[in-house]
Amino acid sequence: MVKGSCLCGCIAFEIEPAEVVLTVQCYCANCRKVSGSQFGVYLQMRPAGFRWLSGEADVDTYESSPGNRRAFCRICGCVAPILTNYGAVRVPGGALEEDPALRPDTVLHADKKAEWCSNSSPSHVFSDSGPPEFWRKALARLYTS
Repeated sequence: MVKGSCLCGCIAFEIEPAEVVLTVQCYCANCRKVSGSQFGVYLQMRPAGFRWLSGEADVDTYESSPGNRRAFCRICGCVAPILTNYGAVRVPGGALEEDPALRPDTVLHADKKAEWCSNSSPSHVFSDSGPPEFWRKALARLYTS
């Protein structure tokens, strides 16, 4: 089993990776907005492979487009799993705490990929959040022209 949670930890769940039937990487505007990134990654899985550990009562939903409900934590706003209208549990990949040993097998709305988000030649690369000196210099630009 692979555990997952929201940012504040109120919502917690676990999944059985063998019950995932589809792993989707989606570049549509809604997935970009809800993920705050270039794309969203969602695992579509059989309900038998999903279990709430805590916080199910703190999950709320929003209909982002006709017939498509998205779930989120009422406390921190983090994307949360949801039972879809087509019978799968849609689990946000970014909420997983461990590698489920799955990779996206389906890419949706590839033509809507945000070109500005490519990191093929980044100026700075860190294995962590970066050294304090980098942030001091970078943020100093807020106050200079």
